Amino acid sequence: MAERKIRSTNPKGAAARGLIAIRPSSLNPREQESEAIASLSYDLEHQQLEIVFNKRGTYVYYDFSPDEYQQLNFASSRGKYFNLYIRDAGYEYERIS
Repeated sequence: MAERKIRSTNPKGAAARGLIAIRPSSLNPREQESEAIASLSYDLEHQQLEIVFNKRGTYVYYDFSPDEYQQLNFASSRGKYFNLYIRDAGYEYERIS
């Protein structure tokens, strides 16, 4: 099993920007072309985000709120959103493939 890593905290997450209401349909991943991200999936029960990157493999992010997932899912650019609000936001994560 891969070692989990924790990044430094960054207040740029959805909580710092103001949250939007969660609709169940917004938790289904939207189809969207991205140079950085091949696909997303979200486990609401465990609050885990799985991101398949086009060039870096697959990662799971733990304790990831549905609000933040919704923001990522509907971002005009998932790669930019990831770099601005998730990559250095302090989420515990691990590479799974």
